[in-house]
Amino acid sequence: MELYPSAQIPLIATCLFTHGQGDYAERYLDVLHPFTQRGIKCIVTDLQGHGRSTGKRGHIDSPDFIDSIIESNFLANEGLPTGIAGHSMGGLLTLRHLALALEEKLPLPTFCWVNGPLLRPANGRPDWFVRLAHLLANVSPRVTIHTGVTPDMCRLEDSSAGRLPKDPLSLGHRRVSLGWGSELIRISNYTHEVLTSHPYPNPFLFTQGGADSVCPPSIAKTFFSQLQWPQKQYNEFDGMLHETFAEAKRNELFLTIGNWLDQQVLSNQ
Repeated sequence: MELYPSAQIPLIATCLFTHGQGDYAERYLDVLHPFTQRGIKCIVTDLQGHGRSTGKRGHIDSPDFIDSIIESNFLANEGLPTGIAGHSMGGLLTLRHLALALEEKLPLPTFCWVNGPLLRPANGRPDWFVRLAHLLANVSPRVTIHTGVTPDMCRLEDSSAGRLPKDPLSLGHRRVSLGWGSELIRISNYTHEVLTSHPYPNPFLFTQGGADSVCPPSIAKTFFSQLQWPQKQYNEFDGMLHETFAEAKRNELFLTIGNWLDQQVLSNQ
């Protein structure tokens, strides 16, 4: 899905956005307007096993599939300066993209924004469970388990009014496959190692719900403090849960993104 600025706004850049676990592209139609209002086209793709893509719900075969999406999206960026962004699982995959770029395996993004990234996919699970899951993933990678995440952990019940609802028959799910869950843990370890040891010179924004139990702010702040980057920015929103963009006070998030784009990203164009 491609979200374009209105015809009156010159097209100046592209943003490749990655959605969260069990999510889908159309849900971000009214989330990415801080970008499109400033001439930044956004490209969002339903990942394998998510949204309206084919495949077993909650399962992605391997990072190779993610890399094929990145390659395809680069072909659609119209030669424009390209940044990256993502939420939750998509935030972790965005950080993986950045890590690959810092290792010179992908072009360096001109900016990066992550919202509540899944820095520790096994957060809250005991070590024995993680070890067992890794073992079972080698035998039955497509078997799914409950993520442990419920809607009330993501947003206040009445705060997402007006958003595109999830279709429980085909879009929404709370499960992840053993194979993909195991891969997410490996991705988390890889990104942490690379990002904390490589400088990123371009604007980086990390937004975080202050009451997020899915991706806790304590983990977020520890990770952020380890990044020795000159243009990094961290914003935490008091009382907001995991889906800051679906909260009643979500305009605080949109204003933060807009100001960051104006002051950090567009000023560098």
